[in-house]
Amino acid sequence: MRYGVFSDVHGNYEALKAVLDFYRKNAVENFVCCGDIVGYGPQPSECVEALRGIKGLTAVLGNHDAAVVGRMDVKWFNANAAWAIEFARKNLSGEALDFIARLPERAETAEFTVVHGSPRKPLTEYLLNETQFADNVKGWTTSPCFIGHSHMPMFFRQKEGIPAVNFMLSMDRVVIPEGPVMFNPGSVGQPRDGDPRASCGIYDPARRLFDHFKVFYDVGATQRRMSDLKMPGMLAERLSYGF
Repeated sequence: MRYGVFSDVHGNYEALKAVLDFYRKNAVENFVCCGDIVGYGPQPSECVEALRGIKGLTAVLGNHDAAVVGRMDVKWFNANAAWAIEFARKNLSGEALDFIARLPERAETAEFTVVHGSPRKPLTEYLLNETQFADNVKGWTTSPCFIGHSHMPMFFRQKEGIPAVNFMLSMDRVVIPEGPVMFNPGSVGQPRDGDPRASCGIYDPARRLFDHFKVFYDVGATQRRMSDLKMPGMLAERLSYGF
């Protein structure tokens, strides 16, 4: 059994469609979403409905998701992000809002753990360095732990007892070592690693492999939709550059 691992869709349905199609072509039937289905992008409803229809999905709440359903104060977000949160709230059905509201902040199965930010601060911590990884190591039991939030594809591990972190590029394959490890698959809908393609991964627990991928999608279609909706220009512009 393999898992399609993805995060930070952020209302970008064009990107999500491309990633789900990539998974279908690679016969992936089980999925892990590390949160932030909505926020920033123009099609929150389509993204929620797409995920609601997936069997074999393990998903957790992201900070933008939490704000949309009133579990986090919008004052903690910048003006552009707050605009998109209010937009999502107004455009989601009751069923979609209920789906988001029911997402847990943490999910743990026999094969992995999932949080959005970090085990110690699931909604708010941007986990980016070795020290943070070391501080979070005892915060979960089932490894690997999948995270999102930073939009950066990264791999955390202990190497000879010393915490280590590596950025992942497209087509990178990680043979998962023994001990606690974390993977951030990057962002589907708003990459911030300088590569505008949608980011995702595939986890194979039987072979102890994690493969990272970048998937092309129609960035222009998303940007045109954002322009038509008069969304903040910066949110659309950054999609061209992946920052």
